[in-house]
Amino acid sequence: MIIYGIKAKLLKSEITNDTCPNCNTANSIQMNVFQRWAHIFWIPFFPIGKTGVSQCLNCKQVLKLKEMPASLKLSYDNLKVQTKIPVWTFAGCFLIVIGSILFYISEKQKAKKVNQWVLSPQKNDVFHIKLKNDHYTLYKVNKVSGDSVYLALNKYEVDREDGLDDIAAKGDTAYDNAQEGVAKPFLVEMAKEGTILDIERK
Repeated sequence: MIIYGIKAKLLKSEITNDTCPNCNTANSIQMNVFQRWAHIFWIPFFPIGKTGVSQCLNCKQVLKLKEMPASLKLSYDNLKVQTKIPVWTFAGCFLIVIGSILFYISEKQKAKKVNQWVLSPQKNDVFHIKLKNDHYTLYKVNKVSGDSVYLALNKYEVDREDGLDDIAAKGDTAYDNAQEGVAKPFLVEMAKEGTILDIERK
C-alpha cells in the first residue's frame, strides 16, 4: 500500500497593519504563510504552492485565504513574496534523480563486466539470459574447451529479471543434464545484443 498525501508547514508569520474585518481592531491581524507539499511515505516529493491563514489577536477570528477581504489578501501576497520555497520540499525529486544516476552507473558497470567476462568464460559461470519471449532464465557453464563453451540450460523461466534469484535458489538440479555447445564469438554477439544481462562468477 502506497501512503501519500499533502502536508503543510508554517514558514512565516507576521503582524500586519490591517484592521480586523470582524471587530475593527487595528494592527491586530497575524498573517501566516504555509508551504504545502506532496509526500509519499512521508517523504516530501515536491512543493504544490503556498497558502495563508489570518488570525485576529483580539477577537481570534481565523480566515482562510479564500475568505480574506482584498486588503488582507494584499498583505498575504506581500508576505508570500518574502517567503522562499524550502529546498527540502524537493527531497523526493532529488532521491529519484540520485537513484536514477546510481542505477545508470550500476548498469554501465554491469555491461562492462559482461563484455569482459564473456571473452573468457569459466566453468560454473552463470549467465543471466533474456529470452525472445521477454522471459528470463539462467545458463550455466559446464566446460570450456578451446573456442567452445558448453552450457547447461535451466529448466525454469520467469517473467521478471528479479525473479532469477528464485531460479538460482533451486540449485544445480534446476539445470538440464544435456548441455549445449556454443562458440565464444556467439556468446560475445549475445552480449552485444543484450541477451546476456549479467554474469555471476564464483
